[in-house]
Amino acid sequence: MTAEAVTAAVPPLAAFLRPALPEAALYGLPGEIAATLSEATGSDPAAVLVSFLTLLGNAAGPQPHARFGGADHPARLFAVLVGDAATGRKGTALGAVEALFADADPDWAGERVMYGLQSAETMISRVADDHAADCRLMIVETEFGRLVETMARTGTLSAQLRNAWDGRTMQRATTKITHRASRAHISLLAMITPEELLRHHRRLAQAGGLESRILYCFTAPAADISPFARAPENYEYLADRVRVVLEASRESVMNSTDPVSRHLLTLRGIQPRTELPVDGDVTGGWGGLVKARLPVPGEGFAGLHSRAESQVIRLAAAYALADMAAQVRPEHVTAALGLLSYCARSAEVVFSVPVAQLPPRVDPRVTAKIVRHLHDRWPHWVPRDEIGSGVLHGNVAAADIDAALSDLAAKHLIENRQTPTAGRPRAEYRLIAPQLALFQ
Repeated sequence: MTAEAVTAAVPPLAAFLRPALPEAALYGLPGEIAATLSEATGSDPAAVLVSFLTLLGNAAGPQPHARFGGADHPARLFAVLVGDAATGRKGTALGAVEALFADADPDWAGERVMYGLQSAETMISRVADDHAADCRLMIVETEFGRLVETMARTGTLSAQLRNAWDGRTMQRATTKITHRASRAHISLLAMITPEELLRHHRRLAQAGGLESRILYCFTAPAADISPFARAPENYEYLADRVRVVLEASRESVMNSTDPVSRHLLTLRGIQPRTELPVDGDVTGGWGGLVKARLPVPGEGFAGLHSRAESQVIRLAAAYALADMAAQVRPEHVTAALGLLSYCARSAEVVFSVPVAQLPPRVDPRVTAKIVRHLHDRWPHWVPRDEIGSGVLHGNVAAADIDAALSDLAAKHLIENRQTPTAGRPRAEYRLIAPQLALFQ
């Protein structure tokens, strides 16, 4: 194979920078769906997983919910898929999950999903107490950058989105009427490229805490799949399982109240208040099970994971719903922590934010610069001195460079060799062949 052919075979840089998705995150039905749809579509299993949990949490409704920190936390998620425009396959992942819910719950998919968010007034009117019998609203925004610009321009949209995530009452007055939404259940799934997100981060950080309510999911293609590929053979089986999960969730909620109240609440389109209990092993061991393992962002990004514990309990609730479990159990929390760690690593890739307490403890800014340079130089070997002086400009300690190189080698992303010289042998590095490096 010629050097030109080898260079053309190198996949997008995103494939090399993508964090490893913890096995724990692929727990239960969500993990099975992520693996199956990813294999069938070539999309990132992490993108499928986050899309599924976000849509599931909205379709299941605000009840039942876990009680945590003095507030109700249903499986209501705000997530952003971050990937290259041409190769990230963000839309492919979402489309596969949407098709699953269209079969499992066509009424919700047809009536409660809104594509593109224009204003706070529009959002509130869709779930207003006097306007909508259904309090659920799934917002799908394929151009998250446009939404961030709208928030920066109006100022009110970001505040209402924060209220939506928190489950607070929202109210907006127009020239003719005042809309009030006291029981809204609004979820958000958006898409953006890494470059756009980095460019808009300052605006997002100024949105009054909205960024800490968002789960960022870095995506890269899992495989090159034919656009004519068919749905997996067990697709109908998976759709049936999702349907059973949603029906079981609603049935458990309605069965928690007396027949008369159930009838009246049904007429008004309101679900009775139902708490999803949290297992005693979780509540009693929360400090060691969760708090000691939470991501801690670097200086200047303290707000990025300030709601990490709340995110864990919401993700755990989503896993519990998919499990049709009567309570949130330790395995649901472990799965939630696995996915949260992936989202934290995604933030590292996009924002170059070192996240502590999530090994390996290597500055991602150093790693990203090294990988980008090796990617650009493929298939040539790059001397260690060139990495230290030419790539990092002598501004990074030798020990930190060695730690980054060792981390990349441990992940089977790079290889090294010793080349004889007139003096000491010269250490050289390059990316491993793409088919060996991808997702290891």
